[in-house]
Amino acid sequence: MLTLEQFESLEVGDQIETVAVFPKLSHEPVVLRTVEKTKDGNRIDFVVTYFGVTLGRWVCSREQEALKWQV
Repeated sequence: MLTLEQFESLEVGDQIETVAVFPKLSHEPVVLRTVEKTKDGNRIDFVVTYFGVTLGRWVCSREQEALKWQV
């Protein structure tokens, strides 16, 4: 969903589009909007929307050289 380089470059307010949830029905991407980033840069909170509908808040954390998602 995110590369480590993308994760490191994100700032609060940035918005990125990722893959579609149901690609056979629609190619509409999931939109991640950065709402919070820790000072050390190891955790980012996103508000996630799909077709303009908020799906919730997702958290991505860097653990060593891997990204871990909490939905």
